[in-house]
Amino acid sequence: MESKPIIVGLDVSKDNVVCCPLREAPFDLKRYFKENRESFPRLYSNRDGIEQLLALNPDYVVMEPTGVHYSWIWAHILKKEGVKVLWVGHSEVAAFRKSKKLPDKNDAADALALAAYALINWNYAEAFLGYEHENFIVPLRDCCLQLQNLNRIQSPIINRLRQQLAHEFPEAALNQSRRGSDGQVPLWCFIAGKERNLKTNRAYYQKLYEVSIAPKYGVEISEFSRNLAKQLCQLTDWEIEIETRIAGILKHAEFRVYNQVMDDMGMGLRTKAWIISQIYPIERFLGDGKYRNWRARFKQRLGYGGVEDSSGDKERVRKSGSKTSRQVLYLWVLTSISIERLRPDTEIGKRVCAFYDERNRQYNENPELYHSRLLDKQQKDAIASLKSQLSPLLSPKVVSQIERSLSSALDLPGLLGSDDHDVSLVKKGEAKKRFGKLIISQTAAKGVEILFEELMKVLHPKE
Repeated sequence: MESKPIIVGLDVSKDNVVCCPLREAPFDLKRYFKENRESFPRLYSNRDGIEQLLALNPDYVVMEPTGVHYSWIWAHILKKEGVKVLWVGHSEVAAFRKSKKLPDKNDAADALALAAYALINWNYAEAFLGYEHENFIVPLRDCCLQLQNLNRIQSPIINRLRQQLAHEFPEAALNQSRRGSDGQVPLWCFIAGKERNLKTNRAYYQKLYEVSIAPKYGVEISEFSRNLAKQLCQLTDWEIEIETRIAGILKHAEFRVYNQVMDDMGMGLRTKAWIISQIYPIERFLGDGKYRNWRARFKQRLGYGGVEDSSGDKERVRKSGSKTSRQVLYLWVLTSISIERLRPDTEIGKRVCAFYDERNRQYNENPELYHSRLLDKQQKDAIASLKSQLSPLLSPKVVSQIERSLSSALDLPGLLGSDDHDVSLVKKGEAKKRFGKLIISQTAAKGVEILFEELMKVLHPKE
């Protein structure tokens, strides 16, 4: 990276891109944007669009790795045409754009920011994301997204089928039938009449149906229900196929350490696949700053940016980063850490479990204290909400007087009730449920820290 070539910043949307070609980064980006924004071409995802982009003669095209499916086709074609592609992280571009006072939520401004960022950081390789591993990371991420999509498709079908079974097979309507050794869900297979490849014939649902009250009184399983079950079986077949591909990708030698650490933490195939697709390679988080900065970037990538909570008595923690990653990690704690018989019997796993148990112990020893703190926070939130509504209408002095008066009110939630905010008193059972969710979330955040520490111990040990 010595002489500065022609750089094209490419802001990708669903069916088009906005291009900004630069050879030198303008000194005043804000002024340059105002004077030239109308000249940035918008190209569409077709042959004409590709030809127009190539006509700009770019040496490099710079993009953000967001909207995987939309940016992938442009990157793929550009590489086929011999154009090198650079990737810049979303947070880096956002910070750069803000520092240059470029407008947010503007395609042309984003394209300009990408091109200028690349030119300014041209001799600093760590300013860009290393995607030499994309041949297996991109397919891995794509598989994870496909599984998430299949889950969303299944939910309404399952709900409808259970409604049908409530009168066609009531004894099994609410059964949480789990996947068997062949990967299939036994209840759906029985309803669909699907043969299973099992060493031993398990006829649990057949026997249960024989004593069901529905067929006894002339109610049969409808063709509609059987077709719904067939759809679910087909979706399960797709899941098995995708999981097989994921298992094959995870066998790459590059993932050996990552697999080992996450196995020790009790993470399943899907959890490992999603996390690896987000954090590999860990070197992407190592750059400016010290160990603490690296860990903070790692945590943000997995949805727990800004989490530094060790007291265990906060009702809410501010988070930043991937919401999907938080959901994946939450389910990991819920299914592998919170259930004692399923916990990993490893040193790393025991550290995570000990953290979870300690948080539970703190709550169970004094639930009244936590409940009162939750109510106190709710009161403060209610006052803050009312204050924000009154501030445009009344003077600051009057608002302060009202705030002081309401702070001493006995029935504060009743006085401040509104359609927009639920400020009813939190019952003890609800408080326990909320703190239970908080403990799981805190444990997931702690698990992210432990994951980073253990990976660094092996991959980048301190001398």
